[in-house]
Amino acid sequence: MSAQAQAPGQGPRLTIGLLGSVRAWEKGQEISLGPPRQRAAFALLALDAGRVVAMERLIDGLWGERAPAGARSLVQGYVSRLRVALARAGVTIAYSPQGYLLSLPAEQVDIHEFRISVTRARAAETDEARAAGLRHALELWRGEPLTGVSGGELLDRLRDSLDEERLAVTEECLNAEVRAGHDATLVPELIALVAEHPFRERLVGLLMLALCRTGRRVDALERYERTRRRLVDELGLDPGPELRQLRQRILRGNVPAGRSPTLYAVPETGPEPTAVPAQLPPGPGQFTGRARELRLLDSIAAGGEAASVAVVTGGGGVGKTALAVHWGHRVRARFPDGQLYVDLHGYSPERPLHPLRALGRLLRALGVPADRVPDTVEEASAAYRSLLADRRVLVILDNAASEEQVRPLLPGGGRCATVITSRERLAGVVARDGAVPVPLGLLAPDEAGALFGKILGHERLSADRDAATELARACGYLPLALRIAAAGILSRPGADLGDQVRRLTGPRLASLALNGDPRAAVRAAFDLSYQRLDPPSRRLFRLLGLVPRPAFAAGEAAALTGTAPAETERLLCGLAAAHLIEECAPGRYTFHDLMREYARERARAEESETARARALNALSALAR
Repeated sequence: MSAQAQAPGQGPRLTIGLLGSVRAWEKGQEISLGPPRQRAAFALLALDAGRVVAMERLIDGLWGERAPAGARSLVQGYVSRLRVALARAGVTIAYSPQGYLLSLPAEQVDIHEFRISVTRARAAETDEARAAGLRHALELWRGEPLTGVSGGELLDRLRDSLDEERLAVTEECLNAEVRAGHDATLVPELIALVAEHPFRERLVGLLMLALCRTGRRVDALERYERTRRRLVDELGLDPGPELRQLRQRILRGNVPAGRSPTLYAVPETGPEPTAVPAQLPPGPGQFTGRARELRLLDSIAAGGEAASVAVVTGGGGVGKTALAVHWGHRVRARFPDGQLYVDLHGYSPERPLHPLRALGRLLRALGVPADRVPDTVEEASAAYRSLLADRRVLVILDNAASEEQVRPLLPGGGRCATVITSRERLAGVVARDGAVPVPLGLLAPDEAGALFGKILGHERLSADRDAATELARACGYLPLALRIAAAGILSRPGADLGDQVRRLTGPRLASLALNGDPRAAVRAAFDLSYQRLDPPSRRLFRLLGLVPRPAFAAGEAAALTGTAPAETERLLCGLAAAHLIEECAPGRYTFHDLMREYARERARAEESETARARALNALSALAR
């Protein structure tokens, strides 16, 4: 029973309504949830009922970029008052270091009840039963979702996402009803929906089909022409292939008056082909490990309420692209409408790809003629989202430079999944766009051994496991270094693992490279990160390579450069965000072994002997 239909004494003790104004009832009696911003905090907790909601997400949802200095205290106050309001219903809001959790079965929240009902309706055996179940689910909506609350942009995006979910289910319901032959009764509703959503080609197609089947063939063709003109005038696009195909069948009189087994028309000989992009690069050979990261990526392909964007982050050579492409090939069957891939050149000898150029590539891959691609980011992004609104497409945005570069490239519909890879953390995409963070680190020792086994052969590995273990350690368990070391063995007849270990006893970066392929070098991967830094960050990075200990504190970094502590903290945060150093404890940092060697190289190449000595003397003085 929906939250709006609860009567006193009926149903579960607490029901929550988000599909309209944000409200809660205990056995049919409404509970006061407080002022609009406190209601917004409650709505964010209820959307993820039974799951922990991070404090950062609550702050972002309530204020966005305008969060006050005391935002955490304000959130704690809202939660405290909500706990009192919900106590009589026996519902608690639990605290953990990760955030807050509304202890309530998800099905007592109307959005989750809606999704459960939709899933149940989709399993029905007939169009009639499917349509009836979907209609019942849609009756749970009381109006615009998440109203009566005050918050930031995240709430607006969540509201838009829920509206999109409702509209997609509405289309699915209408499709089932058209298939069941209810054309005449649906025409008024379809006309109203098309007026409200003129670019939803699925709705236009259903209206054309219903009009044609009720003897209004001319009206159906006129509706197509009206839609075509609007698409061309406002977006510079032609109607999609399904709508064009339906028009041709109406012109030929090939639309049956009875039920139809497909969305727009029955199959006929020689249908107009639909281009489906399949742009994934070849999958990486001998892919190994990454079970946890693959599970995180699987969550964005699940559909429904799961997030649809993931951000894979890590340093150069850690295998971000390999993970994204491997996973893309593994799940490509879940995305029958295509797979898009674009290298954004965020860390590359080339300049980062401008969002408009990236959108042009994506739109052309989706069938938009080059001369019809809009010439502004806003218009091109709107056209891109419109094309993907009803499709299930995988989008891989590889090697991103910043949030601003990728945000216009995110599909708007909930049926697509997007994987972004970057050496930057892209925290804004996680906070503002609800992306799933997938941090990628080094391989575990056993995974490194398994990778050697796949590349070199398990018999060869078994013959000298001690050398293999030492070689993996010398490569710092960095995937790029491991692959280069293995390839170096294969390229030299008679070479073995022990030979490669001995080659790495000297300067390792010089040995971890392959002749003839400038990109197959660990130093080249590190260069791309280093060159993106501003001059003060570069100087701090290379001087940190002189620190003789594995870890160092912010104070030591300030002594090395003679920079003010606050500025040093800012520079250290930037280096950590770019995965050039790692924060191993609050205020303490460390290097990956190969990155420390690279930093020392840069210091020897770019700092005079006097400057290096001065920095080390300052460090020694600090220790005294």
